[in-house]
Amino acid sequence: MKIVLVTGSSRGIGKAIAIELIKAGYEVHGTYNSAKAEAEKLTAEHGIIFHQADLAKREDTLRLIEELSSLKIFALINNAGIWEMDKLDDMDYATWDRTIEVNLSAPLILSTTLGKIIEKGGSIVNISSTDGMTGGYNGLSYSASKAGLISITKSLGNTLGSKGIRVNAIAPGWVNTEMVTEEVAESSSSSIPLGRQARPEEIATVVEFLISDKAGYINGETITVDGGLFNSDDVLKKESGY
Repeated sequence: MKIVLVTGSSRGIGKAIAIELIKAGYEVHGTYNSAKAEAEKLTAEHGIIFHQADLAKREDTLRLIEELSSLKIFALINNAGIWEMDKLDDMDYATWDRTIEVNLSAPLILSTTLGKIIEKGGSIVNISSTDGMTGGYNGLSYSASKAGLISITKSLGNTLGSKGIRVNAIAPGWVNTEMVTEEVAESSSSSIPLGRQARPEEIATVVEFLISDKAGYINGETITVDGGLFNSDDVLKKESGY
C-alpha cells in the first residue's frame, strides 16, 4: 500500500484530503498541532495514522522528519497553514515569522528532506491559495507565504523532476470549512460565478488526481480551484446586470 503524508489533516481541507486518500486505497499519515481529540476520532473512524507536530517550531518539523525516515513515502501533501491578521501600519513581526515558518519554511524543509525518500513516480502537492496571486490587506504575511509556496513549487518541480518526482500546487479560493462563518460564506458567494464556496472534498479530489498516474505529466503547475472567482470582476459584473 502506498504511503502518503498529509500535514494539518485533523480538520478542514486537510481532513477532507486524508479521508479522500484513504478511500482511494492509500495508507495515510497525518499531522495535528493541538486538535488531539479530532485526530483520535479520525484514527478510529478512518485509520489515519497521526503524528503531533507544531510546524511553527523548527524542532518539531525536524522531529517529524526523523519519525518518518523509515517509511517509503509515495506522496507528500503540504496542507498545514495558518492565517493571522496583520496590518501594514502596525506590523507584528512575530506574526510574520510564525506564518512564514508554517506556510512556507516547513513545506520547503519537508519537501527537500522527504524528497530524498519519496519513491520514483511519487509526488508532492502544496496547498497554496488564490491569496498568493493577489495582494493582501490584513493578511500580508499569509499572502506572501502562499505566493512563496507557488514559487517553490516551480523550483522543486524543476529539481525533483529529474528524480521522477512531480511537484504541483493547488490554489483554492473560498472554501467552506468549519472556520468560515455563515456571514462570510454568504458575502463571498455573491462574487463567485458558481454562486457558492467550494466544499473541502472538491479540493481533496484534485489532490487525489494530481498524485495519480492520470496526472503523470503535470509538474511545476498551480491548479486554481475557485469556482471562477479569479476570472470575475465585481464592477464589470454589476455594469453588465448580472
